[in-house]
Amino acid sequence: MKMLRMTAQGILTAGALVLPTLVQAGGSLDISLADDVARVAYDATQMGSGLHVSLAALHHEDDGDMVSAGLHVVDVRPSTSHLYIGVGAKVFAFNTDHFDGAAMGVGGFFRYSFPAAPDVGLAGYAYYAPPVVSFGDAENMINSDIRLQFSLLPTARIYAGYRYNSIRIEDINERYELGDGAHFGLTIDF
Repeated sequence: MKMLRMTAQGILTAGALVLPTLVQAGGSLDISLADDVARVAYDATQMGSGLHVSLAALHHEDDGDMVSAGLHVVDVRPSTSHLYIGVGAKVFAFNTDHFDGAAMGVGGFFRYSFPAAPDVGLAGYAYYAPPVVSFGDAENMINSDIRLQFSLLPTARIYAGYRYNSIRIEDINERYELGDGAHFGLTIDF
């Protein structure tokens, strides 16, 4: 457990060092907050290729931490399309006071703006890691989020959403929920 906590701290430190380079490369920065949970994520799509990468870190002040990195392919529809979709995989590492582990989930994300009100939209993601790709104390894992968002500017959206992160713990056959619940946030494109 101590080893994974050190690994998560190392990933967060490396992320803080790499973030200035990523910001210069472009993408989006997502900041999500609740009373006792903070999540920061970076997403970017390589121009003209459809390749999408993501990095995220979630901290719950009592329940633990989780980091993730993802690789996806995205729909390269014209910018006038109201739907943006990506499918792929994410690798997760988590640590708590009692459990730690890692998993690789498959799934995807979407963002949809309503044609009648293009500043209002829905966004979400869902990933599932079965037992064969869950390690440490994890038997399987679900990572998901759904949001209602509003575009303040062409490059900034605020949102309210609900996050569900559930990890089935090996040997005790219980689910551990990390960072679940309602949250508010801001996404900035640059």
